[in-house]
Amino acid sequence: MTREEKAWGEFRSGDEGALKFIFNIYYNPLFNYGHKFTFDDYLIEDVIQDTFVKLWEDRSKINETGSVKNYIYKTFRRRLIRKLDYAPQVMAFPAAQDKIDFNIELGHDHQMISNERAKRIQQNLADALEKMLPRQREIIHLRYFEEMDFDEIADVMQLSTKATYKMLYRAIDTLKKHLPRFDYLVIIYLLNLSRR
Repeated sequence: MTREEKAWGEFRSGDEGALKFIFNIYYNPLFNYGHKFTFDDYLIEDVIQDTFVKLWEDRSKINETGSVKNYIYKTFRRRLIRKLDYAPQVMAFPAAQDKIDFNIELGHDHQMISNERAKRIQQNLADALEKMLPRQREIIHLRYFEEMDFDEIADVMQLSTKATYKMLYRAIDTLKKHLPRFDYLVIIYLLNLSRR
């Protein structure tokens, strides 16, 4: 049992210190994830705090989970989308969720490529990402930056695992179609590097 899993059990039993431990682990990653939906720092912080307050209030009703990270991301995402006033649209029309602006910033390795080439690749990537649906950008973030497996992504994004595979394939295919070959290879290399 990891320290995080142990803390989750302690938190569910009413240990405030365990909740603080979990909060400290996930605050920055959730803040960064929230930035993929909105640049409103105050809103993101508010939703993070709301998420943990709600977890504390509901602790006695929360079951064990196979992935603490997955549970927290799913809870945070749901609350953030509600705060952004997309919940009614999402509930009625799942495809409407694609209207949420979801941005990805990919850092570049200066030792591997020159600054000028890195800027060009970054601009080409930004152009290619514009051709992608926001949910495709989100799935790339969850897979390569949050290192979630397909079942976890499906749970967070409320998709089937099969749909998750398809969406990731389409996202990568979109990159391939809209990037010069060298840029595509560098970006795929950097995405895979980020998962190690």
